[in-house]
Amino acid sequence: MPKTRNESSGPRGPSKKRKADSEIDKPKKASSRLKQTESFVARTTQSKAKLSMLPTLNLDILFEIFSHLLPIDLIHLARTTKDFRRLLMQRNTTTIWKSAFAQIQELPQCPSDMSYPAWAHLAFEQVCHNCFTTNIRNISWILRTRLCNRCAKSCLENVDKFDAEKNEVDKDILECVPFDDDYCGMECCLKSDRKRFVEELEAHKHDRKDFVEQKMTEIPVRIDHAIDCEDWSESLANGRANELQQIRTDRRNAISAKLFEMGYDKELDFLTAERLEDVEHSDYIPFHKHPLVKQPKPFKDKNWDSMKDTLKDYMEIVRAYIKKKERKDLIWKRREYAALAWFDYRIVECDPGTFLPNQIDIWLWSPVKDIIEQPSEIEVTKDSFEHAFRGLPAFTNAWQTDKLEQLIRVANNNLKWLSFPEANDLERATCVFSCSNDFQHNLMGCYQEDESCIMWFPEFIYHRCNSLSRRRWGDKDETITDLDSCQSLSAESEAPGFRRRQWSTRWLFFDDKASRTVKNILTACRMPLSTKVQHLDREDPRLVCLKCSFGAKCDGERLFSVMTWRTAVQHNLKKHFGDGQTTFQRISSLDVLEVKRLEAAEPARRISALPNHPQQPIDRPWRCTLCRDRSVEKGALTLAEMKKHYTRCHGGMKVTIEEGADYYRSYDRAPSQPYQVRMKPRDPDVDPQPGPMYIAAI
Repeated sequence: MPKTRNESSGPRGPSKKRKADSEIDKPKKASSRLKQTESFVARTTQSKAKLSMLPTLNLDILFEIFSHLLPIDLIHLARTTKDFRRLLMQRNTTTIWKSAFAQIQELPQCPSDMSYPAWAHLAFEQVCHNCFTTNIRNISWILRTRLCNRCAKSCLENVDKFDAEKNEVDKDILECVPFDDDYCGMECCLKSDRKRFVEELEAHKHDRKDFVEQKMTEIPVRIDHAIDCEDWSESLANGRANELQQIRTDRRNAISAKLFEMGYDKELDFLTAERLEDVEHSDYIPFHKHPLVKQPKPFKDKNWDSMKDTLKDYMEIVRAYIKKKERKDLIWKRREYAALAWFDYRIVECDPGTFLPNQIDIWLWSPVKDIIEQPSEIEVTKDSFEHAFRGLPAFTNAWQTDKLEQLIRVANNNLKWLSFPEANDLERATCVFSCSNDFQHNLMGCYQEDESCIMWFPEFIYHRCNSLSRRRWGDKDETITDLDSCQSLSAESEAPGFRRRQWSTRWLFFDDKASRTVKNILTACRMPLSTKVQHLDREDPRLVCLKCSFGAKCDGERLFSVMTWRTAVQHNLKKHFGDGQTTFQRISSLDVLEVKRLEAAEPARRISALPNHPQQPIDRPWRCTLCRDRSVEKGALTLAEMKKHYTRCHGGMKVTIEEGADYYRSYDRAPSQPYQVRMKPRDPDVDPQPGPMYIAAI
């Protein structure tokens, strides 16, 4: 007979139910019983701490308790249980609400058309009245609502949607429904107010006029009440802001006193001075903005131990910054001494107008740099650089050679049909540079609209873009940082918003079109390509453009525009887009005398014929020797302006000022060119015939 399951499996342990029963029957440990007892006591105490029995108290007692609460407290209490809500929302509890509002100073009275709970909800609860989003501070007292930006789009109507001229109802709406002039960025009303007014208007068909007049009289009262509410809200916000600010101030003073005891008095004075100047740094957080200092919480001594180490590390960072700043200020002070020594040396030893380095290059010169960077304990004055300046002649010669070589490299890198192997070749008339920094030219007013920025020797060497830079837009490749903050490098008197920088060819490029135009001019004048600028200026030829005459040459019958060689280059670049095939013809030497006479009379003719037309700019060819590279340099001046400048800025040091000593020629601009004149030049290859041959064009 086979064995049953119980028999085959042997003795089994007790079932789960019996096991559980057996565990219950076991005596519990003392510690377990103690824990259960404490848990029961805690639950019992927590249950007894609830205010569920509060609504059952006598109403007089409840009213006395509630009268000491604020309106926002009553709102929150009414939302706790149904009993409280039923109790506080009854009309016979008005005295409780009045007592609560009486504790709020200067708060305007509750409007007659609003209940006290609704008035408390509007004034004190910062929630959206449509979607109940929290922390909504955007309130309209005239509309009596708070709306978030999203709900404002759906709950408000713009005043532009109403047309009072075409619709009588719209006219009544504009007069009887409250509008806010600037709520959520528009003049609007609540859609619910507009809808309710329209429904009431339809219900008063028989006495519509009286109803509209009554509503119109309510609007000014509502506006006055809204103004009072805005004043109260603003004063409340200001009072709270002042209260928080006073707490922050007291906290900052208490922490400062603790840090002063730790020996950080110098650092605290520095931080206080920088706070008054409202200085921001990336090296450290301003003291009044430190997370542990700016908290609007009263300072307590028991909290000092938890923040002491953090503030100590912060003050050590400030101490290191002060040390770094003092060293930086000392370096800049020494640089100022070096610049003054360089200016004095240059006036005595160098000819005015010579191509020389500015103070930045002097600072980077090794002998001067070593003196500037000496330890802080060593005193450095202007006289400290006298010995080092004995090597300046060699340095300036090497500096000039290096800059001219840079120009040669720029020219040879862009020029294919002609080469400039030596520095003297930069003086050729075919060596023409342009500057690509047009924006800076517009700021400085360097060129007229009909002029291109083309330069010959020595203009491209002294071009202002080579040595000036806009503030806060300094070159990233400059060796010395923080040049924008150095006031002695300012060029505000000459070009507002600019400062000096190291001389550079950054914006210069060789102008191939202008160079080819000069080549064609030299061909027309039968002069070699090696002709220098000064020789061509001395020759001063007058030319006509044969492209404008479609190849026709001078014959004594055809009218031409006669121009100088520099004006001819500008003419080809502007009118013919720098065409390298443009040819010119040089007029007869006998015609040149008449051309110059017409050129001298041309300005007066243009003023009388075209009084509103822009005239030729005033030629300002002079610069002050004493002001060169200084922050007070006025730039290029006329001779009359130069005399006035000497009297005003240099105390009338001399009765008469001399060229080459007190002032020098400014080489950054080309010589002033006369206007083009119109005439009928004769054929230069044919002997001139007697009789009048010149006709000036009107």
